[in-house]
Amino acid sequence: MSQTNDKPTSNTGFGGKLRSARTSRGYSLDVVAGELNILKRHVQAIEEENFDALPQFAFARGFVVNYAKFLELDADEFAREFESIYPESKRTKRVEDIKAPLAPMGTIERGRGGMRFNPWLIAGVIALVIFGFVLLKIISSAVGKSDETSPTTQTQVLSPSEQAQGAAVGASGSALNLGTNDDEPTTQAVAGQGVIDIWSKGDVNIKITDKNDNVLMQGLQSRGGYQLKGETPFTVEIDNPAQVDLNFNQRPIRLGEHTQNGKATLTLQ
Repeated sequence: MSQTNDKPTSNTGFGGKLRSARTSRGYSLDVVAGELNILKRHVQAIEEENFDALPQFAFARGFVVNYAKFLELDADEFAREFESIYPESKRTKRVEDIKAPLAPMGTIERGRGGMRFNPWLIAGVIALVIFGFVLLKIISSAVGKSDETSPTTQTQVLSPSEQAQGAAVGASGSALNLGTNDDEPTTQAVAGQGVIDIWSKGDVNIKITDKNDNVLMQGLQSRGGYQLKGETPFTVEIDNPAQVDLNFNQRPIRLGEHTQNGKATLTLQ
């Protein structure tokens, strides 16, 4: 580094010791002033122990302490020596009454850097993470419920040969008359014919017979959609009807109205 033609001074006082340490390390007055963030003339005044050219006691002492730390010397020793020879006449003002010639300075710590954390920022980040997790859970739950309750888009149309065979239907049940109406469409191609659409949300026992006691469906039906055609009236028996959506000639049937002891029994005509 560049050297300056500094004013010679004794090496016995704190100023001379600082100057000697500075020059031995190859630092100029400009470099020290820049590192300490003070004026060059103040650095020179410290080395010359020229108290008249320095600011008031508290600030001048801080300059000396920081200068010693910068040169990796014993800052406490230099502070004590500075205080011991500082003129008493210049200590007439209280520190709190002194106007600072420079902005407040922190103590120099060589080789270490501090890091400050904003607690509000950290709390905000944590809250955002929690909100995102809850939102993800809500969306996942909604998607799962939709998969469970929505009927499958593929409906199996069972031919007569594919319809299961079984025993005769019991006499219990209720009758619904959902025949042709002038104001409502129907899927019946001819009088006495009907179409049943079934959407099963899980494995359910279903038995359906037609007018002639032909079994159109019987047994444990897996998750999926089914369509049955035959002569009305149909007799329907469904275990656990909450797992089934049933349409007759494109009209939804409320199975809950025909359910007793967990089993729905009804007649469609």
